[in-house]
Amino acid sequence: MSSKLLVNVNDARPEIVVPDTDAPDTGMFSVSHDDGVSFNTSMVLPIVGIAVLIIAIAAGVIVAIRRHKKVNRFSVHTAKQSAARIATLSLLVLVGLFAIIGSSSRSDKVGALLSANNELTITASDVSFDIDLNDKNVYAAKESVVSIDSATIAGYTLMAYVDSTSTDLTNETNTTSTSTIAMLDSTSASALANNTWGVAVAKPTDQTSTVFTGLPTVAGEAMTIKATTDATSANDSATLYYGTYITPDLDFGTYSGVTITYVAVANFACNPEATNIETAVCFQDFAGPNGEQIIASMTPETEYVLFDMRDEKPYTVAKLLANRIVDPNDPSASTGNYYTVWMTQNLDLDLDSNTTYTNKDTDLGYNPRTGQYTTASWRPERSTTTVAGEWGEVVDGEPCYNADYCGYHTNPQSYDPGDVYWNGTASNGDDWWEYWRACGNQYRPDCHVTIPSSSYISDTGLPNYHIGNFYNWAAAVAANDTRDYLSGYDYALMEQSICPAGWTLPRPGFGEDSFYALWYGRAGRRNDETGAFSNISSLWTEPLAFPVSGYYMGSIGSVGIYGGFWSSAGYSDIAMYGGFNVDGNIFDYNGFGTSYGLSVRCIARPVSPAIFIP
Repeated sequence: MSSKLLVNVNDARPEIVVPDTDAPDTGMFSVSHDDGVSFNTSMVLPIVGIAVLIIAIAAGVIVAIRRHKKVNRFSVHTAKQSAARIATLSLLVLVGLFAIIGSSSRSDKVGALLSANNELTITASDVSFDIDLNDKNVYAAKESVVSIDSATIAGYTLMAYVDSTSTDLTNETNTTSTSTIAMLDSTSASALANNTWGVAVAKPTDQTSTVFTGLPTVAGEAMTIKATTDATSANDSATLYYGTYITPDLDFGTYSGVTITYVAVANFACNPEATNIETAVCFQDFAGPNGEQIIASMTPETEYVLFDMRDEKPYTVAKLLANRIVDPNDPSASTGNYYTVWMTQNLDLDLDSNTTYTNKDTDLGYNPRTGQYTTASWRPERSTTTVAGEWGEVVDGEPCYNADYCGYHTNPQSYDPGDVYWNGTASNGDDWWEYWRACGNQYRPDCHVTIPSSSYISDTGLPNYHIGNFYNWAAAVAANDTRDYLSGYDYALMEQSICPAGWTLPRPGFGEDSFYALWYGRAGRRNDETGAFSNISSLWTEPLAFPVSGYYMGSIGSVGIYGGFWSSAGYSDIAMYGGFNVDGNIFDYNGFGTSYGLSVRCIARPVSPAIFIP
């Protein structure tokens, strides 16, 4: 609920004092007497008498006008009062998004999750100013104690802003009056000028102290009153100070027209003690003590929503049916099925070279023998770029498909194309081959940049088809120099990745935690002559929802034709990946230059060893 600022500028008859019957229950109501003595209501009633009060109420007596002295009342009420006063302030705030909701539609689930909320009730103490001008300027300041009446897991941020068309208090009693009480500039602190009001988060000392400021007029720019990252109990509080500086030439009347809104937002919090998918909030909760219990609680083939604590973005995940493969060329050789838990949309994490990622939030320091994370950290050398071409297409006139030459396999590179989606349109590759031939039948990224990938992307679309970011293999495995891991043609199986803690890159080859094992039983029969699978579209429809998102090398290429996703193994300048094209082919044991940008899909730990079948 919003609050209103009210300033009453009245003439007072000193011989008769009528108490304000609408005064706050707990606030201080006071009037200025001729002799300067200030009374509160408990003092006034015995002096004036009950009879005067009854007469005043029955007849609607207003204090007789007497212009020789003004009493200005600047009031900020925050208890249950009339519309002319600030009412009880409470706000239901969307926070944390602590409910995991299953639904057949990913969009419905995310929408439901985003509408889940934890109620933070806000109340504020009463504040009122009664100022006896005595024909001189008067400065006054009072505090408003704002109470957060709900406990929080990870603290909160309390903010305030002006939610009004005007920031000036205007005279509503005398509409012909030109007098106003103006709000100070909200961009800088300053001393209160004549007939202005402002706020401060530190206790002010006098009018000339440069501690007051106005409030922003946009909710998204609200002024922070208090921010804490620690867990808080109910009845935590913060104080905001209101101040005003009034001059005797201000016209009498009631000044209003400004609404102040307090906003309390509970900090985002994961739930590492979660014991099932309903109570899990983040990917990283899977790295907690009950990760396997969470997996066991998931209903197969059902999408759930989890957040990545590193940037608080939501993703869908699902427990998906996979096949045990004996012979990848013979579907009948499958020896049964099992379930593995996958992300069902591409990773969209922007890397920050000023951020240190640790085993608490990222797949670092995992010990496969113990199944536990040990202390580890990684700070990427480069932040994610958002400008196409900065990744580099050609070095000294040579194409960068030779990663050893270009050197990109030794450091992480990542590109964020923006909020774009594969639009579901698939191509048979004719346009791809047209540009291939134009490049002299060479796999040259400086030629591929002209592929019209824009024909296959849109600004809106199915959330699962969000292209996300492209990462070279060094970024995908969270390594600033992969030469420590890759040598010759001996495969290096990485036990670290850019995935959230509790998750990792899929295994290469045909093992239980590989792309091929997931895709194999769904892609239909393989044609012995062409090698194409008959139901390849099942890979990009729900619940798998792998978008045909192409690759990146200075610009996006092959969207709508090809999808490629990094695995956890590589050698020399080549890394293993899972990929497919819309013609029906699955690339299961192929290597891709580590300098290229592919998509990342993560799988929940624990994962089995990689299995390579000749």
